[in-house]
Amino acid sequence: MALLTFPSNPVNGDVYPSSPVAGQNQYKWSAADQTWRLLGTATGVVPGTYGDFRTVGQFTVDATGSITFAQNRAIPTADTTQTGLVQLVNNTVTSDATKALTAAQGYYLQSQIGNIFTLSPFYPNLVTAVNAANGLTGATAGTYGSAITIPRITINAQGRITNATSVSPQVATTSDFGVTELVNDTSTNDPTRALTAAQGYNLQQQINALVISNNLTFAGTFDASTSKMLVVTTEGALAGFTVGSNLPSPSTINKEYFVIVTIAGSCSPPGGGGPYAATQGDWFVSDGAVWTFFDFGASAQPKFINYDNISSSFDGILTAFPLTIGSTNYPPSPSTNIMVFVGGVPQEPGAAYTISGSTITFTSPPPIGSTFYATTVGI
Repeated sequence: MALLTFPSNPVNGDVYPSSPVAGQNQYKWSAADQTWRLLGTATGVVPGTYGDFRTVGQFTVDATGSITFAQNRAIPTADTTQTGLVQLVNNTVTSDATKALTAAQGYYLQSQIGNIFTLSPFYPNLVTAVNAANGLTGATAGTYGSAITIPRITINAQGRITNATSVSPQVATTSDFGVTELVNDTSTNDPTRALTAAQGYNLQQQINALVISNNLTFAGTFDASTSKMLVVTTEGALAGFTVGSNLPSPSTINKEYFVIVTIAGSCSPPGGGGPYAATQGDWFVSDGAVWTFFDFGASAQPKFINYDNISSSFDGILTAFPLTIGSTNYPPSPSTNIMVFVGGVPQEPGAAYTISGSTITFTSPPPIGSTFYATTVGI
């Protein structure tokens, strides 16, 4: 067996050999004892720190508690077939099944549905470090890593852990991967949280519900607490709607007419169905056979604010009119936060009219004698 050739004139703390290969003993010079003390047998593990917010350290430990193998394993990114790190998207134009929608965008989608014209594991493979019998390394005994933290450890040349801490994972943002909390509602405006699939399904169902009906005619506003009509448009009156009365029975006369709930309450419309717990912004639509309830009201309980009636200014020539509430200019915010009806027919934004500040400009002059109804939503 070859004899080791130790360095001459060593100083206290010198280590020999400095870069041992696997299976080779390593010694440390003790000036007090004037001798080379055995540190242990090298395992071949590369000294360093393993594990970060995108990787997990993977280790092999022998019967003495020494780490004989160490490597970093990348944490997979999440997709529709596996769990993993997820990056947030704070818009509704990115078509990427590997990213999650922020709660802020869920809030944005819910606010659009209130206005029909704007529709067009953590790391379980944690190593428990067991120090070898020939001395402490300085690492604090304990368990590292949990459901909300990641283990971060430092290994020396003998494959032993010299430092261990638990760090919090990086929080996901719209520009980087990380962990996030789910939101199961559409009223939370938070771009650092992700919308649940259940709320995405609910939003899609609401959008689908709007698509199935065309050429709807606005009949007026409804008090769900008393089951009485509050305001009836001229078109609604011709179809049998009356202020102070319940909805008329569904028939071919009022087919595709709708009312908007402005006072919340529980009601059962004539023709069957209900009782429905209606909130501000919800709709009742007649298909000629039944009154269908559409849960469009946001959970934040929006307040519908009606604009002043400007139909008296319709002279068949003017196209631009002020939008006022109580005779005071009141621009919708944003400009898409408004529903406009002329002659009981919903007007398409961009095509039928444009909004600039508190002025509405129609593409063509409203006919003389036409009715006007406009409302905006606030909290």
